[in-house]
Amino acid sequence: MNDCARRYVHQHIIGRGGYPGGPRQKDPDVALAWRLGNRRPTSDLMIRATSEGIKDWLESKNSGEEWSSGGAKVLLTARLRTKIRGQGDEIDDDEIGTMIEQGMERISGLARAPTLSLLGSERVTEWMPLDRLQPMLFNDSRVYAAPDLIVKVGSRWHLIRLTTQMWRRVPSEVQQLELGVMLQWAMEEPSLPDDPAEFVVQRIGWLAHRWLAWQQRGSTVWLDAARLTLLHDLRELGYARHSAGRFGNLDIVEASGKRRDCSTCGYREICPAAAKARTPTVVEAQTPTPAQR
Repeated sequence: MNDCARRYVHQHIIGRGGYPGGPRQKDPDVALAWRLGNRRPTSDLMIRATSEGIKDWLESKNSGEEWSSGGAKVLLTARLRTKIRGQGDEIDDDEIGTMIEQGMERISGLARAPTLSLLGSERVTEWMPLDRLQPMLFNDSRVYAAPDLIVKVGSRWHLIRLTTQMWRRVPSEVQQLELGVMLQWAMEEPSLPDDPAEFVVQRIGWLAHRWLAWQQRGSTVWLDAARLTLLHDLRELGYARHSAGRFGNLDIVEASGKRRDCSTCGYREICPAAAKARTPTVVEAQTPTPAQR
């Protein structure tokens, strides 16, 4: 919700259950809210398809099954084409070819990525890929806090979040709080230590044609701050849910209004708070005065 609370309410509250085959798909308002919220530019669809390919790589590595670049490319191409068709867009073969190259560059580089390059070595005693969409209960609410994988390097457990595209290596203060929520997930797991200092929170992301990592050792202070962030978000979500209603007045729900967020949002055409692209200012040519010459 940190990027845009209004977008979150549109898609996950108003549009809940509006997906094809969903329990509320026959309600036109709900179906429209889901469809607009799920709509993404082709570059985002490539990121999604690549993320699925990364999961395949991790699962093959963990199970000892053979993984091939050729097979991964076939799957990536099929997934991207399916996602583009799914939102009714035209398929541009040249564009898809470029996207596949970008996706495969990420997947093929996993074996050289920080920490991932250690998988299968003696330094890693245990590791397991996880499902980020597996919720946990926090304050009687379902929250999604699981890491993408957990790796024990030496005596420390690494809670790893994988990011298929990032804009800077060091996460912002807000992003660090969000990453710290993985500590809460770890505290709920009975098979893991109950001391946050036994963990290393790590983000591994793609930036400038390579995988880079940022990490920080867990602490009680960080865990407490992450818990407060969760409580705040849940409180704001509850307020937004009751304030917005079924398809009510979303003007009272805070919107990002940032051009970067709005440019990829399916609701930008119907959202009065959407940041519009700048239009060139037309300057009328004038004959300079003698003083200006």
